[in-house]
Amino acid sequence: MEFKHNWELETEEKLSIIFEGGHKKLHDLIVDTAIENLKNTILDIPVVSIHTKDTDTLYDIIINREDIIETLEQNLISMEKFEDYERCQKIVNALNYLNQK
Repeated sequence: MEFKHNWELETEEKLSIIFEGGHKKLHDLIVDTAIENLKNTILDIPVVSIHTKDTDTLYDIIINREDIIETLEQNLISMEKFEDYERCQKIVNALNYLNQK
């Protein structure tokens, strides 16, 4: 699977901080990727591949087509916390589109 976005982090600990702390850039990427792929039929949508140097481990974040509504709903909560109301509106529009299908 080819990823458009590839991140490299120095340590596994930095990755844990990103996952635990609600990293805005990661949430933005997930939302934007989901919305960009609303109308295609790809079953597994690649978001970002993250490499940690200290453990030489790759973490691939992928949105499964079956989980796209749940992914958007979860990220709507995050976008509200970040007060990114423009993305909130895009998520609501995307959810309305998906629920009408």
